[in-house]
Amino acid sequence: MGRFRKYYRYSRRFTYRLIHWFATHISDRNYQIIVSIIIGLVSGLVAVGVKSLVFLLKEWIQGSDPTRERLLFVFLPLGGVLCTIAFIRLIVRRPVNPGLSELIYAISRKKVNLPRYETYAHAVSSSLTVGFGGSVGLEAPIIRTGSAIGANLARILQVGRKRQTLFLACGAAAGMSAIFNSPVAGVIFAFEVLLTDMALHSFIPLLISAATGAVVAKMLYYEQLFFLPSKDWAIDGIPFYLILGLLCGLLSVIMIRVNIRTTAYFDNLRRPVVKVGLGGLAIGLLIFLMPPLFGEGYETVNNLLAGRIGAIVEHSPFYWLYDEPLFLIGFALAALAAKIFATSITIAIGGNGGVFAPSMFLGATLGFAFAHSVNLLEWIELREANFIAVAMAGLISGVFKSPLTAIFFIAELTGGYGLFVPLMLVSALSYFVSLYFEPHSIFTRELFQKGLWAPPHERDLSILREMDLRGLIETNFKKVDPEISLGEFVKTIAKSRRNIFPVVDQEGHLKGIVLLDDVREMMFDTEKYGQVFVKDVMHNPPTVIDVHDPMEKVMQQFDFHNAWNLPVADQGKYLGFVSKSSVFNRYRELLIVRSREA
Repeated sequence: MGRFRKYYRYSRRFTYRLIHWFATHISDRNYQIIVSIIIGLVSGLVAVGVKSLVFLLKEWIQGSDPTRERLLFVFLPLGGVLCTIAFIRLIVRRPVNPGLSELIYAISRKKVNLPRYETYAHAVSSSLTVGFGGSVGLEAPIIRTGSAIGANLARILQVGRKRQTLFLACGAAAGMSAIFNSPVAGVIFAFEVLLTDMALHSFIPLLISAATGAVVAKMLYYEQLFFLPSKDWAIDGIPFYLILGLLCGLLSVIMIRVNIRTTAYFDNLRRPVVKVGLGGLAIGLLIFLMPPLFGEGYETVNNLLAGRIGAIVEHSPFYWLYDEPLFLIGFALAALAAKIFATSITIAIGGNGGVFAPSMFLGATLGFAFAHSVNLLEWIELREANFIAVAMAGLISGVFKSPLTAIFFIAELTGGYGLFVPLMLVSALSYFVSLYFEPHSIFTRELFQKGLWAPPHERDLSILREMDLRGLIETNFKKVDPEISLGEFVKTIAKSRRNIFPVVDQEGHLKGIVLLDDVREMMFDTEKYGQVFVKDVMHNPPTVIDVHDPMEKVMQQFDFHNAWNLPVADQGKYLGFVSKSSVFNRYRELLIVRSREA
């Protein structure tokens, strides 16, 4: 053991010195290329290891007899989630959040020092979840793992933040490329989803890292994920592609909303035993009735693409209906709905996985059900495999708000480059329909609602959301009681440097305001000092800002009322005023800070 540690330390020191030597003796571009190749190699190896482990578990669990029902399906997903939770709590001992929301937030805030345990935690925990039937995908954990590998290597090399962000993205692109054998889509995904404001000069390191990951995967675990029998499309199918695009957009919205609400429901269950037990058994029951929900579901997608539609009921209690077309359509639609819940529950109760694979499953089953239904009506003969493929792109585009990734991803994955026109039509329509109802992706919706993230075209909004309204409240306004006379009010005016006077009662509630212009002429008529009271000259302000209002709403109120100062209250009680100038000054300060960080 001592020799091993000594050899390990020596090897690590030698590797660090070698890399640092390269950093000082070769050009910056070549240095980036070498590091991106290393990141691609490591990320590719991790992806291959995870994919192989999950494949072996699935083969062992499902067996080869398609007519045999699997009662074990009811309990396996629960066991996988429990193993995942045990691994995270007993071995990792730190939070491991699934999905890409946290990664997107870290990148947007330029906090890319990902913890070291993420280099293995997501890979192991997702293998346990998906391997035992959790109805999620491996792509998000692999992307998170690749990102952690890239970020931690950058930290070891002591590079700057910009380069650290680039190496993080290289790891993400390599991970996605290795698991799907799609280097171009991996790079586009990194740009479109993760690095929405990174310059194009980062393209070459990303592409090299992604290509390296794909080469590693192809050498060690080559398996074309999907097989598309047809490489062409017919012009008379265009109206049906348009309809399919609309359906994909609507289904994307449903998936996003169900995921959010299911997560919220299980988060409200205070007893972990009830939460995990109820959710785990629900997933198991769904998988027992509909075995295609087991794991990622790629085998079902391939069966549908190949026209083996009866295979979707294998291992289910309904296998005897495998040759009934109407039943198969109904079964596919039921599996589609159940997949949304199974995926959401798996993540909500503590499983680790992504929603990329479930999105493709939803697209495939929707495309099959739609095209097969039209063919049964005998209006036209649609190529079902084409509709299955483009519907997968439609769901990816709608759920992740990434149409370019969807188009190139499905084209690479299926070899269906001849379907570019239908892919573009369906992806674009799905994107715009889903964008209308849900402006943010499944990763960024919750972040946006919490004010933690904004897309590139809404960076001004993100700066506003960093502001704290309480810190902008000005309190040097002289408060006056509504019952005091004009004479007493004139004395208050003489002591004030402001021309606005909030009228506040004994309980502290804001009753109105008085402007200096409202009493300017009366001030010189001493006969009115005892006849006129503040309550006679006060009036309502244009609006009252609630202290809990977000800053974007505050600015909307300023613009709508053409005001420069507005009162702020908390449940009706006066706190002070906020001015447009103070908001602008704070905005400029935050903008300067961001420009220095960039």
